[in-house]
Amino acid sequence: MGRNKTYDRDDVLERAMELFWRVGFEGAHLSSLVEVTGLNRFSLYKEFGGKEGLFEEALLRYLSGARDSYRDLLGKQPSGMQNIKSYFHALNYSPDYHGCFIINTLSEKHVVSDRAFTLVKKFTEEAKVLFKTNLDAAVEVGELTKKTNTKAMSEYLLTVDQGLSIYGIGDPDNMVKDQIIEIALGQLSAEKS
Repeated sequence: MGRNKTYDRDDVLERAMELFWRVGFEGAHLSSLVEVTGLNRFSLYKEFGGKEGLFEEALLRYLSGARDSYRDLLGKQPSGMQNIKSYFHALNYSPDYHGCFIINTLSEKHVVSDRAFTLVKKFTEEAKVLFKTNLDAAVEVGELTKKTNTKAMSEYLLTVDQGLSIYGIGDPDNMVKDQIIEIALGQLSAEKS
């Protein structure tokens, strides 16, 4: 007869997610994962298939929350420029901010599994679609000109978003972030001219 689990799977994933987020896949050694999750090596392998499986599940947990945040701000109706402005103005970095788990994973392409990398790439495509939907709506109502290349502009906004997530590590007072956002949003305003 098998032994009953003596741990909360959600709690284990939350703790693992925090560690992976803070130090990355490569920096999270098995001994650290055992310590932070409270699982022994056998349980970690039995439940998650090892470090790689635990990373993928922790990443899925993070992506679920990030997806909700993007949809809450960029998925509001009516679509348009206000959603984009609200999204960027909602970004806020604290002194203990350690980057974005998504960007951290992209930067570790050489060590994360193909599945983990694909999950992150799929998420960035979804974010791009949300930006483009709002840009298309802005064109439709005259907030942007008909000649606006909304596909390229959505790529630009995603690049600004990803760049800010890295920049935020060194800008805990959010002063430079706000200036960058104003410049980026100013580029959108220039499209109306």
